[in-house]
Amino acid sequence: MVANRGDFLVFGEPYCQIYLKYREANYSKIAAVSEFEVLTKGILAASKTKNVFVKEMAHHVIDYIDGDLIENSVNTFLIRHPQFSVPSLYKILDNYTDEEAGFEKQLQLFEWVRAKSGRVPIVIDGEILRQSPATVVKGYFDALGLDPMLEALNWNEGSRQDWVSREAWHRQAINSTKFLPNSTAIDLDMYPARVRETVERFAPIYEHMRSFSIHEVRKRAGTP
Repeated sequence: MVANRGDFLVFGEPYCQIYLKYREANYSKIAAVSEFEVLTKGILAASKTKNVFVKEMAHHVIDYIDGDLIENSVNTFLIRHPQFSVPSLYKILDNYTDEEAGFEKQLQLFEWVRAKSGRVPIVIDGEILRQSPATVVKGYFDALGLDPMLEALNWNEGSRQDWVSREAWHRQAINSTKFLPNSTAIDLDMYPARVRETVERFAPIYEHMRSFSIHEVRKRAGTP
């Protein structure tokens, strides 16, 4: 959707390859940090001439991110209830780790950004986005001081260059033309006990972060 606006240069998980290489036994953290810094400098340089949007996973960056990137960015956290995200993860990666589930690292990064910047980062609930895309997108870009460009909420099917080799993770997005609510309820009893346990264990983290979401903040303020 952001790429469809036309006024942003979009990077889709640019730090993923560094994260994957660092997990290999023969790859040093010094090399990973160096690569991270070079990539970050390139992204910050690009932001001097055009708005930049970086979509990334917290566990990809938590070991390398520094204040320079935080202080030069508007930080946004997209959250999903684990009852949706964990079964989705399991379908692609049945031997997932807690780190790959993402909740602990996301909370850690959220609190670090909050402390470093002195501001509460923007939080968007993915299910609310899917249910009321125009409302959420308008609220988000209003907060950024930008035109919401709601016409960008409809796009053409297709992949992106930065999804090459990872298209299995983006299959639903590739085949989509707009945000849609979940069409069917998720029956957790159809999944292994491990999935249900993961959902139960990480639900409190989701609920904590949800309390900071645009939707909840507006609701407490009595704003439609």
